[in-house]
Amino acid sequence: MTTRNSAMVARAELYCPQVDGLAARPVSAEHVSSFIVHVPRSNARQRQALITFAVEERIAAPLQSVQIIQGPLADASPGDHLAFVLSNDVMTQVTQEDAPHLPEYLLIPRPPSDNGPAWAVWKEGNRAVVRCSDGTGFAANVNMLPLLWQRAGRPSLRALGEPLGADLPAENLSATPPPPDPIDVAFSFAQPRKAAARGLAAWKWAAVAVGAALALHMTIAALNLRALSQIAETERRAAELAISDILPGMTLTREVGPVLARLTPAQVVATESSFLPLLSDVSRVLTDAPVGFRRMAWGASENTLVVLMQSPGLDDLQGIEQTLEASGFAVRSGAATAGDGGAEVEMRIARGDGG
Repeated sequence: MTTRNSAMVARAELYCPQVDGLAARPVSAEHVSSFIVHVPRSNARQRQALITFAVEERIAAPLQSVQIIQGPLADASPGDHLAFVLSNDVMTQVTQEDAPHLPEYLLIPRPPSDNGPAWAVWKEGNRAVVRCSDGTGFAANVNMLPLLWQRAGRPSLRALGEPLGADLPAENLSATPPPPDPIDVAFSFAQPRKAAARGLAAWKWAAVAVGAALALHMTIAALNLRALSQIAETERRAAELAISDILPGMTLTREVGPVLARLTPAQVVATESSFLPLLSDVSRVLTDAPVGFRRMAWGASENTLVVLMQSPGLDDLQGIEQTLEASGFAVRSGAATAGDGGAEVEMRIARGDGG
């Protein structure tokens, strides 16, 4: 599990803060995947759930078999986060030891990205550890490094360990490799887990995680190019079917906007102009509310968001309804129910002006 790179071990002893007299131990990059994910604005208790579901579609493993932990990312753009993914087995080994642990590529400073993407490479023998300018990192066999470099678009290179060879034009900093970022070397896998243990009971916020995940998936689906193409194809087929009696055999081109506007103007407006803004505004109003979305539906003809909400108590649900109405929304609530797991009610939320 710990790295075979002796230079990384030495840098951990030199730069990382000790815990109870124990030096930090770098975890091999082969055991820790890293991703940059962008999630909507959220409070602290929702962010972990958003990051988890953003990473889910990018890993070839079930969520229950891995741990997803937010890492340090200095000078990040708003909404950008660094996520580490490691197996449950590796995390178990980490937590059973008293020494702090961190991914070995955090011991390499991020190369500047003023002129585009860049890699800082620490080569030792036939293995290279790479730190990318976006904050992610990986390890690779040196024989594969030229191919990976070309497929990555030939980012600029900095050699911090052994020279990289003639095939990889790099700025050689081997004589005086720069120190790592203090924010990076202060990270330990155990710290996020301890912080989570000091939070509120998990059952209180399970509904919040589910609701945040639903909102994230809807947003991603709406912005994803492939999903938009599928929506456009569905609308084209619906339009052809609608006009088949009037213009039999007619095949629509991609420019179907004018035809759809005449045939189904309400659906087009609701799908592409009303749903996402309404969802975004509702989510922003409820950012700090103790609420989860168990089920969500969309009434296109009425421009209405139908949400089954869950909260710890009936008073919280009443407060949420009042908050929405005070923010200019028209809210119709069904009969609320309460039990040991909390309270829930179905709300139909629309703009205050009805549209």
